[in-house]
Amino acid sequence: MKKIFKALAVLAATTAIGAGIGMAAGCSKGYDGVYYGEYHYPNAWNPTGTHYGMKVRVTVENNIIVKVEDVTKGEYIVVSDGWTDKDIWTADESYLLQKYEGLAVSDVLAIQVFLEEGGQPYARDKNSALGENGILITNATQGSCRLLLAVQDALGKTTEYGRIEKAD
Repeated sequence: MKKIFKALAVLAATTAIGAGIGMAAGCSKGYDGVYYGEYHYPNAWNPTGTHYGMKVRVTVENNIIVKVEDVTKGEYIVVSDGWTDKDIWTADESYLLQKYEGLAVSDVLAIQVFLEEGGQPYARDKNSALGENGILITNATQGSCRLLLAVQDALGKTTEYGRIEKAD
């Protein structure tokens, strides 16, 4: 009789553990599909005009990014016309979009971008994590940061700027 109760107790415990693991796995965020995101902030040189920013479409399969597309279509300023290094972004944007392919969603979401009070990304020295992760166009750090923040937005990460507390 003791053997039957012991066997039933082991069976019940095993079932409970298996159900718990299954429920926990079902509750975790899995990414599979097409997601849209954007990041933008006011243009300091034209505060009433178009914002700097990007809109993206991100395709994910089994938590791995398989494609990132720029779908901004003129809604935001991606790169300033007067910027002397404008051709760098234009020439390398396609390459940078491809650099996201094969990256895990969790790794992309973990990269931190540092922003000025108005939402403008800081220069390369303060956003070196992009270079360390291979998703930076040299001399186009702000554009690279805008792209990353748009991708993160598509994947559900909220970015707040202007949270700087001033000393009295």
